[in-house]
Amino acid sequence: MSHNLFKEGLVLGVILLFIGVSVAPSMTAINYNSPVQTKLQRFMKTGSIVSRYQPFIQKHFCDLPYHGFTAEDITFKDACYNGNGSEFWRPFEWWYFDAVFDNNYSVQFSINQACIEGIGIIVPLLNIYKDGELLVHNEKFLLPGEFAASKEEPLIILSGQQIMQGYVDKLGNWIFDISLQMEDCAIDLRFASITQGWKSKILDMWWWGVIQPNAYVDGTICVHNETILVKGTGYQEHVWDGTIPVVWGWFWGKFVGENISIIWTDIFKNPWTQYVMMVLNQANGGYTNIPYEKIQFSMTNYTFNDGWLIPTSFLFKVEDDPIRIDIKADTVNIVHQTSFVSFNYWRYHVHVKGTISFNSTTENIDNVQIMDLIRFW
Repeated sequence: MSHNLFKEGLVLGVILLFIGVSVAPSMTAINYNSPVQTKLQRFMKTGSIVSRYQPFIQKHFCDLPYHGFTAEDITFKDACYNGNGSEFWRPFEWWYFDAVFDNNYSVQFSINQACIEGIGIIVPLLNIYKDGELLVHNEKFLLPGEFAASKEEPLIILSGQQIMQGYVDKLGNWIFDISLQMEDCAIDLRFASITQGWKSKILDMWWWGVIQPNAYVDGTICVHNETILVKGTGYQEHVWDGTIPVVWGWFWGKFVGENISIIWTDIFKNPWTQYVMMVLNQANGGYTNIPYEKIQFSMTNYTFNDGWLIPTSFLFKVEDDPIRIDIKADTVNIVHQTSFVSFNYWRYHVHVKGTISFNSTTENIDNVQIMDLIRFW
């Protein structure tokens, strides 16, 4: 009896945490391209306390000894519903898509599941941006009975509506069709793989499946009943066997070129343990793990956002023949998507500029991409 009460209490706690994290968007934004700056932004640019303490921050949070993860081969079935919500300590599973379009619109869509033994919640979430500024934030809270998914093919149905379907075309490309209507906004998009996917086990917290490191995306988005044709590049991940995170937080982002793209993450397990990962992906080719010992990553230009001190510029260097990376990412806009107790989630739009060389190919990168920061403490 006490075991059942404990399980019921845990289920309730997980659901409340999941709802709180999903429903508490503060939506505070800073636009770094705007000619109109707040007093705080002007203060930050003129030798503030942040610039004085930045060397301390850099020393203690950017110069930690690195550990790393390794990418391994993925199968098409890894994009399917895993359904291990019945495993007591692993109630979390999610699908995440984002895309940046040629007309300066961008979208992020996810389906988040937290279920223990059939009890829990499903949260589909849609964000639409223009020039990095949030235009649309819609979400729904559904019971598990409104969720249907296949373990044999990538197929998700919510409240009787098909949301995601994946298949392999005649050329062997992985294709995912996404269709969702939420209030007066909608997306109808096709993600066609450009690069090979991969997966990695992250600190026994979950499997991180990067299903589409880089994809060609086209279709339509609807913003307040206005339908807009879009095309651009996108990304898809699927996370399964997820448990409650045991880390302080992480950064995640990507560099996207015509022939080469890179997915990266920097995870802080605690103040003295840092994990960094970079995977190079070739168009119509494979992927390459970049040794974590060769990655130089630093953060600068810190600013306060809702009371949190966060960086706005990021520098990446790798010298590991035949791979060379020299990239800088500067913030265009930050949206404080979620603030719930100690959980905080920022979505950046960053201007990525620099070069990536692999064997005889050199890619010049100069575009805007989506990047995330999550902090639990």
